[in-house]
Amino acid sequence: MVKIMASKLRDVELITDTGVRLGWVYDLSFDEETGDILVIVAEPDEDLDTSEFVTDHEGLLLVPVSAVKSIGEVIIIDSTKLAVKSKLRRPPTASALTGKGE
Repeated sequence: MVKIMASKLRDVELITDTGVRLGWVYDLSFDEETGDILVIVAEPDEDLDTSEFVTDHEGLLLVPVSAVKSIGEVIIIDSTKLAVKSKLRRPPTASALTGKGE
């Protein structure tokens, strides 16, 4: 396993495997008990319509870490695992974003 410093991820671009430019890493959200990274918080691309994506109260994208396919010069996101509002009936829980049970 290759280790990557969280500070190196700041401002790295997120792109889906279908070529949609989502935005840039702004922060990471961790599980307080386990220390697992749950969500990548991203500043959305200015051309992205965020209305169908899960966002926080500031309009930042919430991308589940389980959707990450690869990390390099950009972060590739599996579009089939990306949480979108049309798939959710109520506000997302941590388990809805990560794919893990609570």
